[in-house]
Amino acid sequence: MASILGPGQRLRINEQLVSGNGRYFLLMQSDGNLVLYRTENHHALWATNTRGRDVMHASMQTDGNFVLYNFAGRAVWASNTAGRRNSYLIMQNDGNLVIYQPDVPVWASGTHQPAVAASLAEAKVKSDVDGKGVLNPFGDSDATGLVVVD
Repeated sequence: MASILGPGQRLRINEQLVSGNGRYFLLMQSDGNLVLYRTENHHALWATNTRGRDVMHASMQTDGNFVLYNFAGRAVWASNTAGRRNSYLIMQNDGNLVIYQPDVPVWASGTHQPAVAASLAEAKVKSDVDGKGVLNPFGDSDATGLVVVD
């Protein structure tokens, strides 16, 4: 699956962009809402809030604007980044959806997930909890970890 939507490309109903590491995906839903999800638990991190707006597709336009269009061809949501030619949209490995022109970010969903939060699932598997209530996601006894309060 692709992680990038280039100039002139569209994301149609039930199509998605997937981060390179597979942890996040952007889905153009059939209800008209464009939603960014965490793959692990399908938790929504961001949305255009266009549910029920009869959206046909999302388009990364050649002028740099990322726009959702309804079946009548009217824009119902936009990133307001027109005038940024050669821009592209990427579903990043950190959970942030970003428009770059070409190397400078010009818009973002603001959903960057810190490395600690992104690795919580791994921490659950690799961790051991000592008698003091300290969760050690690094698996060794002298590393500092996250504090778990009983």
